[in-house]
Amino acid sequence: MTISEVLAEFIATAGPQSIGQREIDAAKATISDCLGCIIIGSRTDCGRIVRRVTERSSADGPSTVVGGRRALSAQAAALINGTAAHALDYDDILWTLYGHPSSTILSSALAVAQMVGASGRDLVLAYAIGVELLGKLGRYVNPLHYEHGWHATASIGVIGAAAASAKLMGLNQAQIAMALGNAASQACGVRRNFGTMTKPFHAGNAARGGVLAAELALEGFTSDLTTFEGDFGWAQTMNARTVPDAKALQATLGKPWELTDPGIVLKRYPACGGTHCGLDAMIAIKKQHQIELSEIDKIVCDASPFAKKVLLYPRPKTGLEGKFSMEFSLAVAAIEGQAGLRHFEDKWVTDPRVLDLLPRISFESRADLEPDFSADAVPAEVTVYARGTSFSHKVLVPSGDPRNPMTTAERREKFLGCTHSILPDDEGNSLFDVMERLEQLPNLDAVIKPLCQLGEQG
Repeated sequence: MTISEVLAEFIATAGPQSIGQREIDAAKATISDCLGCIIIGSRTDCGRIVRRVTERSSADGPSTVVGGRRALSAQAAALINGTAAHALDYDDILWTLYGHPSSTILSSALAVAQMVGASGRDLVLAYAIGVELLGKLGRYVNPLHYEHGWHATASIGVIGAAAASAKLMGLNQAQIAMALGNAASQACGVRRNFGTMTKPFHAGNAARGGVLAAELALEGFTSDLTTFEGDFGWAQTMNARTVPDAKALQATLGKPWELTDPGIVLKRYPACGGTHCGLDAMIAIKKQHQIELSEIDKIVCDASPFAKKVLLYPRPKTGLEGKFSMEFSLAVAAIEGQAGLRHFEDKWVTDPRVLDLLPRISFESRADLEPDFSADAVPAEVTVYARGTSFSHKVLVPSGDPRNPMTTAERREKFLGCTHSILPDDEGNSLFDVMERLEQLPNLDAVIKPLCQLGEQG
C-alpha cells in the first residue's frame, strides 16, 4: 500500500469507538479554545479583509462565516474562519506538526459539518483524524521541513483538513486517497511572511484547500497514489527530513492519538509559541520579586536556538511583528506583568517605556536549551538585573502545555477574554458550556446559532 492508501484506510475505517474519552476531552478543549480565537479574530483587520474579499466572489451556502452576515460555501467559510482563527496567533500548537492544528482542521471540519448536517460526535471524530495526520506526518518530515522555510500549519495542515473534510462527507477509501493526493499539491506557505497578515491566511487557505480537495474527490477527481513518497512527490519536494514509510506509518496511526500524545498546547499569550517560556519566566520574576520598571538595568534571555529561527523582529514596527519578537514580548511583560491581547496592538510598539527598555534586552541562543530531536517546547531562561543583583528563572515547559495544563476555569477565562467584547458574558459562558458537551450534541445548532448573531458590516 502507498502512503495515500494507508492514510485513506485509516480515515475510512475510523469510527466513534476509535477514540476514547481522553481523546474526546482533549478534542473538546482545543475545539472550544480555537472557536474563541475565531470569534475574536473575526474582528481583526486581517479577518475582515479576507471576509470582504471572499464574500464578493462567493454565493450563499450552508456554512456559517463568523462575523459575516451571510452563510457561504464550505470552502469560503473555511477560508474566512481559518484566517480569523490564526489572526492573533492565539490558537493552539502541536509540536510534532511544528505548527497550529486547530485553525486549519476545525475551520474546515466545522464548515463541512454544517454542509452535511453532522453531529457533535461526528465533528469530534473528524477533528481527531485531521490532527492525527498532521502530527504523524510531521514526525517524519520535521524539523528539516520547517527549518527549510515551510509553514507546516499550511503545508501539512491542508492534508489534515482534507482528511477531516473527507470523513465528514462520507467519501469512500478510494476517494479519500484521491483527496489526500490533491491536498498534497496544494501544500504551501512560507515562513518569511511571519509577522504579517499572510501568516494567518496560510491557515485559512489550507482549510479551504482541504475542503476543495474532498469535494473534487467526491466528484471523481484523481491524483497519483504515490503523491507522498514518489519521485518529485510531496516529501521530496517539501524538503522532508525523511520520506514516510507506509507500513511503519500504518502501525502508528491512532496508536496513540496525537491529541493525547504529545497533546496540544493551549496558548496563554497571543504571540508566537517561541516567546512563551520566556514570557512565563519574565512574569514569574516580576511577580515573585515585585520588580518595578525603574529598577531594571537590563534583561538577558537565553533560549532554545529554535527561538531565533522564528522570532524575526528584534525591533518590531507593528503589533503583528511584536508577536514574533522576544525582546518586545519581554518588554511588555516587564512593564505590565502580563502579555495579553491589548499588548500586541500597534500602539504598544511605540510606547515610550517599551522603546526605552528594548535596547537593554538581550536575546541569545543557548545550546543546552535545544530540545533533543524534535521541538516539544521552546525553553528559555530569563535573568533580570535590578537593585544591584540579578534574578533568574528557567522555564522548560510553558503554561498551557499538556504537561502544565490549563484548568477548565482558566480555559473558560481565556474563552471569555476572546468573546466578551463581542458576546455578552452570559452568552459566552453558555457557548463554552455547550462546547464542553460537544460529543453529546445530535446536531450543531447550539454551537452555530450564537455564531450567526455575530455578523457585522465590512
